[in-house]
Amino acid sequence: MSSPSTQNLASIFPSPVHFDAFVERSAWPKWVLLTICGLLIAAPASTKVAGAAWFLIVLFGLWAALRIPISLPINHPLVHLSLLWFATCLFALILKAIATYYWADPWGDRHVEVRLLLCAAATFALLRRLCLYSQQKIWLTHSLALACWVALGVSCIYGRETPSNAIPWAAGVSFFVCILLPLSMLSNIKRWQRTGWFFSSLAGVVAILLSQSRGSYGIVLWVILFSSVVVIKKFIKQRKNSDVVWLNFGSYLSGAAATIVFAILILVSFPRIYEVPLLRVQDAILEFRGLSTQPSFSSKEINTSVGARIHMWRAALKEIANAPLLGHGSKARIAWIHQLGITDGSDTIKSVHHLHSDILTTLFDHGMLGLFSYLSFGISLAWIALKGMRTHAILSWSLIGMLWMHLTSGLTNVNFGHNYYGVMFALSLFIAWIQSMDQEVCI
Repeated sequence: MSSPSTQNLASIFPSPVHFDAFVERSAWPKWVLLTICGLLIAAPASTKVAGAAWFLIVLFGLWAALRIPISLPINHPLVHLSLLWFATCLFALILKAIATYYWADPWGDRHVEVRLLLCAAATFALLRRLCLYSQQKIWLTHSLALACWVALGVSCIYGRETPSNAIPWAAGVSFFVCILLPLSMLSNIKRWQRTGWFFSSLAGVVAILLSQSRGSYGIVLWVILFSSVVVIKKFIKQRKNSDVVWLNFGSYLSGAAATIVFAILILVSFPRIYEVPLLRVQDAILEFRGLSTQPSFSSKEINTSVGARIHMWRAALKEIANAPLLGHGSKARIAWIHQLGITDGSDTIKSVHHLHSDILTTLFDHGMLGLFSYLSFGISLAWIALKGMRTHAILSWSLIGMLWMHLTSGLTNVNFGHNYYGVMFALSLFIAWIQSMDQEVCI
């Protein structure tokens, strides 16, 4: 008599030959997976290593598409969601390509869109042909956990002097946290693995805080909200069985108490963990208060981090309104910022080439056409997360976290101007998808 998992597979593959081919060819080659795991561990320490991981995944996806037969149909839920993401990346790149061609902007500026598209194509190809077994998933998750500790070591030693610009670097690490935390809290795993992955995700959060990248501090809010939602949902689900509820309540209470005690000990032993981010936040508040009390900005005020941003944003809105559809192009934006810095006497503004905001920079360069391209990523991720919540909860929560960090960290910085951001965003989405393959399919 066949097992339930075999029956599920047979329902997907009505042809016995096709089913047997899937069982024989579905496993990921160990050397490929282990190589990717090794590169992921070192990704926070080197932009080149992160790029090598992305490149290997794209090449392996191309090889699989050419050499391995298709096993999963396109209407499989996970495959369908990955196809939707691939279509989004293609649509976003086409819109940006039109604007780039119109203004004769450098094609190298489209590196993030290209990286996302190629990795989305590799994800779609690999999902239809290969899947990770349970042990392979654990290897990959261990790699994410170790990567968070590597990130913590980098930020402890170098502070803001991270391998890439600190803001996109912190955003990239936050994507790993957004995958690791749902895996630790929602997966059916051993307690020691759950505990290890959970504290590894917290190590990633501390790494972000110590990097002094205020734009990525939103990860703290997401961790708190997600953890709260998971605990509340579990209590609601088990409310009919009072014995189970109280047993779990005691387990959660003891776990929370142990976590709080451990956190207090760590914070007391290493006060830098909270002193550094608090000082950064206080500096931003003081700079903002100084600006809000003045009718106009002096050159001293617009030479601060916050002052330069707000001054550029105010001035840029007027320029954006003059060309709302197609913008002014990236060359005109660079020239305009430099002239603004000269006119208003701000060395801080003269030293930058963007508006310290993904949305405003996109609007200035390519108008509404560019904005539709940028927002299509967020809209698609939100739709995929909502659509897959019942069948692939871990994937959905990971995507929600990454969407939150993508939008919030891009409010005050141009993450799309950095190679590392595009690489880490693409890698994280790939990992989230392949980790979510149905257990009944991966026998």
